Amino acid sequence: MRRYIGFRDFVQRDQRSLVGTGLLLTGSHEQAIRLALRAYRTVGLAWPPTPWEDPAAHAHTELYRAFLRKPTAAGATALVRLPPRRRLIAVACLHEGRTPAEMADILGLPAQTVESELAEALDELTKGDRKRLVNRFATQAGEASVPDLSGRALTVLRRRGRRKVLLTAAALTLLVAFIVTLTPQGQVWTTALAAGDRDSRASAASPLTASASPSPSGAAAGSAESSAGAVAAPTAWQAPRTAFVIRYAVPGRCPQQRPEAPWSGKYLCAGWTLNLVGGPTAEKGPLPASCGQGVCEHSVSVPDATRELGAGGTGTWVLAPALSRDGRRVAYLSAAERRYVAHDLPTGTKRYLSPVLAPADTEKGTSVSVSASGRYFTVALGERRLRTDFATGQTADLPGGTGTPAEKAAAWLDTEHPAWAASPAGRHAAAASPGKTGCVLHIVDAASRRTTGRFPLPALGDPTGCEVAGWLNAREVVVRMTDRASGEFLGFYRVGARSGEMHRVAGLPGDRGLVIGAATAP
Repeated sequence: MRRYIGFRDFVQRDQRSLVGTGLLLTGSHEQAIRLALRAYRTVGLAWPPTPWEDPAAHAHTELYRAFLRKPTAAGATALVRLPPRRRLIAVACLHEGRTPAEMADILGLPAQTVESELAEALDELTKGDRKRLVNRFATQAGEASVPDLSGRALTVLRRRGRRKVLLTAAALTLLVAFIVTLTPQGQVWTTALAAGDRDSRASAASPLTASASPSPSGAAAGSAESSAGAVAAPTAWQAPRTAFVIRYAVPGRCPQQRPEAPWSGKYLCAGWTLNLVGGPTAEKGPLPASCGQGVCEHSVSVPDATRELGAGGTGTWVLAPALSRDGRRVAYLSAAERRYVAHDLPTGTKRYLSPVLAPADTEKGTSVSVSASGRYFTVALGERRLRTDFATGQTADLPGGTGTPAEKAAAWLDTEHPAWAASPAGRHAAAASPGKTGCVLHIVDAASRRTTGRFPLPALGDPTGCEVAGWLNAREVVVRMTDRASGEFLGFYRVGARSGEMHRVAGLPGDRGLVIGAATAP
């Protein structure tokens, strides 16, 4: 298979090191080989690696996680008698040269906890003699009996590919049989599907609040640090393959509990809900959509989309996903994978937009944006920017001084307007300011930094507050309006960027932080 070109050579180069590490962790050649094959399977599923990725480091990290999911121990050595996590920290730091900071990031623990576990392991194994323990580990790992695992690793990947094809064919066969059974006289089968939808309407009736929450209590659609400071990371989201499009995204509720400072770079809260819409004839795939008045609707929870990220001290960066204008693609910082990812709903394709992030990458803030065409995604990591072509998967650093006019004028816009939003092409920015009874919408030409439009918006009864929610398209801005005194939500309105003409946008909830995709779909 052309996709796995180079994979066999990689496994042959790396297998001795990986099995040696597995042998130290488990004390068994058989268990070490099983761990190695699981790690290679995970690396193979993401093959070929992106230019910035080290597949060997990826394999070793996956071996750590596979070991912690199901720890094993054979023999009666002092090392295998250690608790699994302490054993892993000792082997990773003393045998593989990982730093406590790296292991803290991999395990989601404070660096102080990792250093404490390492010190206790050293004391238990050699009374603190680090050099002696390093030499012992090297000798034991060098004794590993390592067969050629490349053929077995490729066989597992190919078998998985064949199994996927067979399952897809079986599912299609069952679907066809189901349709034929329900339509013996040729009646439209969507009416039968609508009858099945009635069973799911209880759960679909409140899609924004009933979305799956990654927390066990279900009280909040997010994940946060525990009192000990460890991240309860959600699972990585797998996008459904569907012709439905994303109309908007709303954030989940974040728990009030916070870890002790410092928390720079820590994932404090994750969880967004996507509202998907399509016509009755749209291919929705596995989605149990609820249809009415010619529109089908479904809500999907994205548990690993980061909402809040530690900014150092007790500060917080509030993040949002990027939605393409056509509603077919979504990008966000994954709290599960600790990197930016993008998904394409029609094809189910997933792209990585950044390497795994370290705390230093987000010290000065981070965000993701998408071009007007939906093809290019830009990740901002402080002053560094990465641009990914979704069509090819190629990612490159953007040289300083390049970017859209709004990106170049971002510092000035932040000074002039506390909250603003760039147009899809980045040529203009929109911001709102309070007036006596209503508010004023400002349209700024980002290249010249000149205000080209100033539109007073009418007050809706009492004094009205407003904030820019985003651009509906290149010509219209969406504004969220509230009662200035009570904070009551009054509605979303689209305002012409040239005329100031205002119309209500129906069907959008009043959640703050709402991100607009294909707001006028279907």
